[in-house]
Amino acid sequence: MMFIVGFLVLDLALLVLAYFAAEKLFRPNDPSLIMGLWIAILVFGLGAFVLRRTRFAAMRLKDIAALKGMSGLLKSLHDTTIQIAFIGGAIALMGFIVTILTGDWTSMLRAAGVSAIVLIYGYPFRSAWERVARQLSDYSQVS
Repeated sequence: MMFIVGFLVLDLALLVLAYFAAEKLFRPNDPSLIMGLWIAILVFGLGAFVLRRTRFAAMRLKDIAALKGMSGLLKSLHDTTIQIAFIGGAIALMGFIVTILTGDWTSMLRAAGVSAIVLIYGYPFRSAWERVARQLSDYSQVS
């Protein structure tokens, strides 16, 4: 998935930018805004795991395969992966905003770590998708 790789590159680019330009980008602001962004990063990170587990639940995938066939199943897997990639990108951007507000590049380092974990967790492995398609192929031929 190019989305995942693209957002990992965005992570790295923002981290390098934060490392070299954190003092120049520094804009002091309210500490409660910074804490709110860290809470949002936490919620987005945990939400990505919950979203993936919910969307890839076996019963849900069986229902999709039965109602929409194999193409609907693969579209659902693809769309969920894209959504998780965007959540990972949003985490990286929030981390960069925290870096701007604090002037500390290590804030971006921590947010980039969270973002990278989300993106790697959401990476679609071909063997896993083939296994799901093979297991649910019987359900897609029922209708």
